[in-house]
Amino acid sequence: MTITSASLQTMRRLAATTRAGYSFDQEYYVSDAVFQADMEQVIGQKWILAGHVSQVPKKGDYFLFRIGVEQIIVIRENATSVRAFFNVCRHRGSTLCSANSGNAPRLVCPYHAWTYGLDGKLIAARLMPDDFDKADNGLFACHIRVFHGLIFINMSEGEPDDFDTTFGDMGPILDYHGIADARIAHRGSYPTTANWKLVVENFFECYHCVPSHPEFCSMHAAESIVAVGAGPSSGPADAVAGFMPKLHAWEASASALGRPIGNIDEPPTSSHLRLLMQRMNKDGFAAETQDGTAPAPLMGKRSSADGGRMHLSFSPFSQIVADDHFAILFLFTPRAALQSDVEMIWLVDGRATQEQVDIDKMIWGYHATTTQDKKITEDNQAGIMSSRYRPGRYSEQEGSVVNFQKWYLNQFGLDRAG
Repeated sequence: MTITSASLQTMRRLAATTRAGYSFDQEYYVSDAVFQADMEQVIGQKWILAGHVSQVPKKGDYFLFRIGVEQIIVIRENATSVRAFFNVCRHRGSTLCSANSGNAPRLVCPYHAWTYGLDGKLIAARLMPDDFDKADNGLFACHIRVFHGLIFINMSEGEPDDFDTTFGDMGPILDYHGIADARIAHRGSYPTTANWKLVVENFFECYHCVPSHPEFCSMHAAESIVAVGAGPSSGPADAVAGFMPKLHAWEASASALGRPIGNIDEPPTSSHLRLLMQRMNKDGFAAETQDGTAPAPLMGKRSSADGGRMHLSFSPFSQIVADDHFAILFLFTPRAALQSDVEMIWLVDGRATQEQVDIDKMIWGYHATTTQDKKITEDNQAGIMSSRYRPGRYSEQEGSVVNFQKWYLNQFGLDRAG
C-alpha cells in the first residue's frame, strides 16, 4: 500500500493552512479521502499491536484482526511460528474466515473449497486448468512479529521498518513485567464513533482528566496528572520540573528492586513516536484500583512491589499501561473515517490462578475511564461535524498532542504544524 498522488495532494492542501498549536481543521477528522491517505501512508506502514500470543495457544488457533477495510488472519502454524494472512481467497476474493476466532487445521474457502495450509500455501483447487500453478496462488502474507508475547502486524507491501531496530530497546521492561508469559484475565471492547486521531489525541492529554475522569483522578496524585499525566512531554515545563525530584527518588528505589529504569520520548521525526514513562503510584496506593490494594499477585520478575506504574507506547495505535500486579494493552484500531475500535486486554502473571485475581477490582478504574473516553470522544467528533467548528488553541497540558500532530504530518513529509 503506497500513497497515491491524489492522497498526497489532499494532505499538502490541508497542511498549507494548518496552524501550529491548534487542533486540526475539520477535514482531518471527517474526510474519507484523508482516512484513505492515513491508511496508505500511516496506518498501513506501521507495526500495530494486534493481540497477545495466548490468544492462539494451539496449532490452528486463529483470530481475525480488523483494521480499515482489511481483515488479517492471525493463526498459529506450529509451536514456534505464528503467521498472518490477508483474509482473501486467491480464487475470486471471498473471505476465508468469518468467525472472529476459532481453530482450523487448514484454511478452506467456503465458496469454492480452495484449501490452504497453515503456512498459506495453496494445497487444493478443484478442476483448474493444466497450466494453473498452485505455488503462485498462496495467501497474501502480512508482516508479523511476536515480541515478548505481543503480536504485531504490518500491512506494508514492501519491507517495513526493522522491528528489532525500532523496538528492541523496549525488551528489558517487557521482560521484567513478564508480558511473554502473562495470561489474559479480561477483555473490554469500546467501539467509538470517531476518527482515530481524536481517540489518540484524547489519550495523549490529561487536560481533560479532572473534569472527565473522577475514577482515574482518585488513583493518581494531582501533581503527576498535571506534570506527566499523558507522558513526559504532556504537561507544563514548570510542573514537570517540580515533579522531577520526587520521580528521581522513586526511580532510585525502584531500580534497587530490579526494575529497568529509563524513559523514551521520541520526537515527531521518529518512525513510531514511541514513549516510555515510569513513575510512582499515588501515596498509599499499591495498585491502580479503587482502594489502592492489589487485585492480583505480583507480575513478572518482581520479588517485591516497587509501587510504580508504566506507560509504554509502541506507536499512537498501541499502548501498555502496567503496575506491579497487572498490565493493560490498549489497541486503538482505525476502521473508517468516523469509526475506531478501542479494545483493552488486561494481563496478569501467567502463574496467577483464577481465584487469585479480582477481576472487578482490577478493571474498575480503567473500564470507567475508557467508557468515559468513548463518550467524550464521540461528543468531540459530533461537535467537529458542525459548521461552526473552528480549530482551538491547545493548553500547556496538551504538549503530547502537539507532538502527535507534528508526527502525523511528518509521515506525509509535511511540517506545517512543526
